[in-house]
Amino acid sequence: MERGEHRVSLQKEVLELAWPSIIEQMLIMMVGMISTIYVGHISTAAIAAVGMINSLVFFFQAIFAGLSTGSTVIVARLIGEEDDKEARLAVMQSLIMCIFIFICFTVFGYILAVPLIKAFFGTVSKEVFDLGLLYYRIVLLGMPFVIIDIVLGGALRGAGDTRTPMYITATINIISLILNSLLVFGVHFGGHVYIPAYGVKGSALAVTIARVIGGFIQLYVLYFGKRKINLDIREKIRLDFGMMMRIIRVGIPASLEQLIMQGGFLVMQVIVSTMGTASIAVYQIGMNANSLAFMPIFGFQLAATSLVGRSLGARRILLAETYGKLSNKIAVKVITVIGILMFIFARQLAALYSSDPEVIRMGSVVIRIFAAIEPMLAIMNVLSGILRAAGDLLYIVLTAFVGLWLFRVAIGYTLGKIFAMGVYGIWIGICFDFVARSLMYSYRFKQGKWKYMKV
Repeated sequence: MERGEHRVSLQKEVLELAWPSIIEQMLIMMVGMISTIYVGHISTAAIAAVGMINSLVFFFQAIFAGLSTGSTVIVARLIGEEDDKEARLAVMQSLIMCIFIFICFTVFGYILAVPLIKAFFGTVSKEVFDLGLLYYRIVLLGMPFVIIDIVLGGALRGAGDTRTPMYITATINIISLILNSLLVFGVHFGGHVYIPAYGVKGSALAVTIARVIGGFIQLYVLYFGKRKINLDIREKIRLDFGMMMRIIRVGIPASLEQLIMQGGFLVMQVIVSTMGTASIAVYQIGMNANSLAFMPIFGFQLAATSLVGRSLGARRILLAETYGKLSNKIAVKVITVIGILMFIFARQLAALYSSDPEVIRMGSVVIRIFAAIEPMLAIMNVLSGILRAAGDLLYIVLTAFVGLWLFRVAIGYTLGKIFAMGVYGIWIGICFDFVARSLMYSYRFKQGKWKYMKV
């Protein structure tokens, strides 16, 4: 095969693995946007409360994201080594660990609901606090099923199956969308009330019911589907502490990275919560714009992690490097186009979330600030996915700390609070974080040490 044809073939493989994850993220983003739009049109306090609680929930999910990364990387390596039996064992151990974690998490999370929210968001208005507490207590009940979906979905992606998670996510989000449309504003027809308007409570119920259904679907696929990593319902559940430790060795640094990152996000949310309800709403709009940009990047990041992981498992070093470069190049091109569109239509995007003129004005500025540095977001995420696949996890943890705390939090707080730039200063700090980490990951990737690490 000619070199040009070989490159085209590799690009096609990257795209074939990436597109289901991109579609999956599009579905998540669209439903997240629509849910936020619904809540935003209840009141500014409602969107502030939901955004506040989601930042806290995402912080808790950091542990499970690390376990998912451990499953993805280990399964990808074992599939590359053509050891399907050990890959299935890795999935079983991941499932056992996530069951133990979610029991502990749900019990303690519910008992400590009020002190937790007071500790982080005690300065918000009583209306925002009460709405946030209501939302938190309901969505917490669906978290065990989120954990199952995250961990088992990560294992499937590690095995190169990005389509099944896409289908499951599509199902979850369609259910969530339908229930949101029914429960938030209710169903009224011909002067009759068929379903009352539950507002924020309705949004929480919609998300929770959809997550429960999604968790059961994921378990059904694991035991009754036809995949390389399927488990047999008749198979005796056994503990393998050696495999658990192998997953944990990858998962702990990944969890630490996520804790550092989500901790930074949470601190930023706490800082913003002292700036007033309008600023909280604007920050939430900006974070939704972030998810819009992350949509395609996530697909290319997962494609790079799986392809690089399998190539390194098969000892094909040059192929792993080629996959990494191609994934990064394609992601930058795609995200640049999205950034230009977001910059042009910033005001229209902001207006989707709120009817408050001041929130729309501030939101459009925040979206434009973010749109300007989106290529850096692509580089940062894709290259970090490659380094994870290679096992270069300590470097990712260190760079996450530098980016999140020395740039995002420190600069954001300085500009936002000390120099009184408000939410604009917060977003400038976020941009500094993206630029700093993208440069650090680019340097590490070019060094090439990641190609020879053991997992």
